[in-house]
Amino acid sequence: MTEPSSDLETAVNAIRRYLQKYPQGADTPEGVAQWWLQGSFSLEIVAAALAYLLASGELERMHVGQRQLWRRRRQEA
Repeated sequence: MTEPSSDLETAVNAIRRYLQKYPQGADTPEGVAQWWLQGSFSLEIVAAALAYLLASGELERMHVGQRQLWRRRRQEA
């Protein structure tokens, strides 16, 4: 997996920091953009950051009805 660059890298690191502070956090991509990242990044950058963190095994995506929620990957029991 290649390393993210510039805005993407900044968004990835901001998501990591948010989840260090709020490890139980879970939200939609729109919620991540608005609440976790205070609207600092476009939804396109947020989606790419979430995909990067999913591919790296740091996040997981859950389907709740028609929505996708993103959260820190839970350890397997």
